[in-house]
Amino acid sequence: MSEVGRTEAPMTDRMLLVDLENVQKIDLSQVPPDTRVMIFYGITQKKLPEELVVQAQPLGARLKWVKISGQGPNALDFHIAYYLGRELANEPALECLILSRDTGFDPLIRHLQDGHRCRRVGSLKDAFPAPKAAPETDHFTRLLMLLKKEKARPSKSKGLAGKIKSWFPGLSESERLSLIQRLFKESRVRESNNVLTYEL
Repeated sequence: MSEVGRTEAPMTDRMLLVDLENVQKIDLSQVPPDTRVMIFYGITQKKLPEELVVQAQPLGARLKWVKISGQGPNALDFHIAYYLGRELANEPALECLILSRDTGFDPLIRHLQDGHRCRRVGSLKDAFPAPKAAPETDHFTRLLMLLKKEKARPSKSKGLAGKIKSWFPGLSESERLSLIQRLFKESRVRESNNVLTYEL
């Protein structure tokens, strides 16, 4: 087997091992900066995809091409398994991802998961999912924030109901009423002589 690009790779938190015989269409621009990449290809793959080679350039020393020497059933898979074991022996805490749709890797992955962080993924989207958006502030918290910012707060119940309707047009009437009731229940709003006062 031959390794192309033997420059010492930087230490990172993750290693992505790509089965290029099994998954050809990949976008290396999706690879986070904390990840090293090893791309495995066979001797029958005479020509590497030009787009992939161009995408690989910015990864620099974080990327290594591994051309397997020889042919045979699962030859490339055995190479990946070897390098996977070597990486984990050097860095037991390293997270390793095998990019392949070949389920033959799964028994090995299950074995390694007892003590290591390993998994097989079918796409880079599975490997590096987009971070989840922060949960939206709940309606009551947002209402309090809007009331605090409001310079001319409604002095009548009807005006408060109208203001909440304009702020929360997507809520049902019962949901808006629930917000108003909570304001009174928590003494954020009080009514005296038909006039509202606020304690925000």
